[in-house]
Amino acid sequence: MRVVFALWPNPAHLYPLVPLAWAMQSAGHEVRVASHPILADSTKAVGLTPVAVGDPQLMPMGPGRPQPRSVKERLDRITAALDLSPADKDVWDVFYQFMLPSMWDFHPVGSTAADPHPVLDDLVEFTRAWQPDLVLWDPCFPAGAVAARAAGAAHARLLWGLDYFASTMDRFAERAARPGPGPEANPLVETMRPGAERHGLDVDDELLLGQWTVDPTPAGVRLPTSVRTVPVRWVPFAAQEALPHWLHRRPERPRVALSLGLSQRMYFKGGWDHVPGLLRMVADLDVEVVATLNADQLAGIPELPENVRALDYLPLTQLLPSCAALVHHGGMGTFASAAALRVPQLITDSDDDNGMITIEADGLEWSMATKHIESSVTARCVAQRGAGLVLDIKNLSVEAMQKQLVRVLDEPSFREGADSLYEDLLATPSPTEIVPVLEKLTRRHRA
Repeated sequence: MRVVFALWPNPAHLYPLVPLAWAMQSAGHEVRVASHPILADSTKAVGLTPVAVGDPQLMPMGPGRPQPRSVKERLDRITAALDLSPADKDVWDVFYQFMLPSMWDFHPVGSTAADPHPVLDDLVEFTRAWQPDLVLWDPCFPAGAVAARAAGAAHARLLWGLDYFASTMDRFAERAARPGPGPEANPLVETMRPGAERHGLDVDDELLLGQWTVDPTPAGVRLPTSVRTVPVRWVPFAAQEALPHWLHRRPERPRVALSLGLSQRMYFKGGWDHVPGLLRMVADLDVEVVATLNADQLAGIPELPENVRALDYLPLTQLLPSCAALVHHGGMGTFASAAALRVPQLITDSDDDNGMITIEADGLEWSMATKHIESSVTARCVAQRGAGLVLDIKNLSVEAMQKQLVRVLDEPSFREGADSLYEDLLATPSPTEIVPVLEKLTRRHRA
């Protein structure tokens, strides 16, 4: 088969698919990774073939892009009309404040079928020429669905995190079934319609949500949705570095990793006010701390504690096997990597909404994240499974957080909980095991 992976251009969207892409290649299939040119070097570095689509000068910004204030006002009206429960509103807030702006980078809000869609048009041209059998597309990059249908390929969504998209569509369907006026529009439909119509296609549920969905998120954190899914084991993968000499030896005292992820710091310079507290939390403990923090995250910290080694980047696949605990921001990739490497976790979270801080200027709205979008879900899973604890960075004192860390280091039950998360992963089919399933589904759905 010929297989295209169509991705939003961020390494955090690329790395989760690499084990599956290599499983497809190892089974004899031809694989291409289509995305904005900015992702080409990262794609080549992991041994996959990039296909660059769109203008390299038009850089994606995701949720950091300023939008007309009228866009937010309209989405606020839709929010009110949906009349969501608190749990459903958390999911919706992430969808409309983070996922929609990412899609708008390549499906501009307010565009028409007559307007240029450089990425979509290039991708359609490529799929019509190369004639793939299967397109696996990132939900933030729905151009993949349009290009697949335009070329007659089977297509499915490939998740890299929680399925905010299908969950949101389910909420719209539920609201439509209740009496009374519903939302004035469905923003996912509105986002995809101009590009679909540009290439002579209708927007239906299959175009919005794929013919099926490949879901690598661990079972304990998945959102319940009505879509057909093919679960696949999350296999940790990250860009590699030369192994540091100090990692050759076993640590002389418990090693604690501190990581706040890569994606948020790519788009938001601020939002790191809790970092000094986390460093004070470990300063007086008899532990060795390895903190993968960059200059923005360490700004305003005059001196690191003596037991802290700070590095801009070190892959967790190298660091975590020597660690007794991981303190992190709650992102899915970090959570799943710790689960796969059987490391107890402490996840920074708070009772803040899953949302953005809005900054208004010149009729536009800029945004900055208040916390990681997945932290409440991953923190809840870790706590319920006894694999770690929550660090409430809004309400807990440094001393209270320190006690949480000491508990995770000292009490054997947390290692047992981490083992149970690992067993969940082992019970999920590996990338190699789902290749025959994808082959059968492709034969069934290809035009």
